Formats: sequence, C-alpha cells, structure tokens
Amino acid sequence: MTATSLYKTEKEKQQHLSTISMLAHELEVPENSMKQLYEEELCVLQEHARIRIYLSVLVSRKIKEKLTGKRPKNLFKVGD
Repeated sequence: MTATSLYKTEKEKQQHLSTISMLAHELEVPENSMKQLYEEELCVLQEHARIRIYLSVLVSRKIKEKLTGKRPKNLFKVGD
C-alpha cells in the first residue's frame, strides 16, 4: 500500500503526520524512521478499522509498546 492510499483525506493525512512528529519527538527517534514504522503499523491496523478517526491513537499505542517494551497502564481497571 502506498503512502497516498494510506490516507483517505488531506485532513486524515495531516492528523497522522502530526502524530508521527509527536511520537518522533517523544520517543527520540528520527522522524523519517518513525514515519516508516508508523505507516507500516497503520497499514496493518486500517485493514480492519471501521472507525478511522481512532487509528492514530491505536497506531501510537502499538509504536510505543514496540519501542519501549511497555504496555500503557489500563486507566479503566475493573474492580477498583
């Protein structure tokens, strides 16, 4: 899948590019490397996505897990 077909609209493209930039800064990874990793993960996740607006959040979470080896804390624990 090409980068142009990853993004359905210009607004969606800008949302993802902004997220890529933020992740690169936060995780101290070169932006071009982050873009490649992000788009690979986006390609996988969007195949089954019904609601595209959440893709940047889901891809970000996957990238952080891969690069830090940690899962984000569950903010909604049952039984607390």
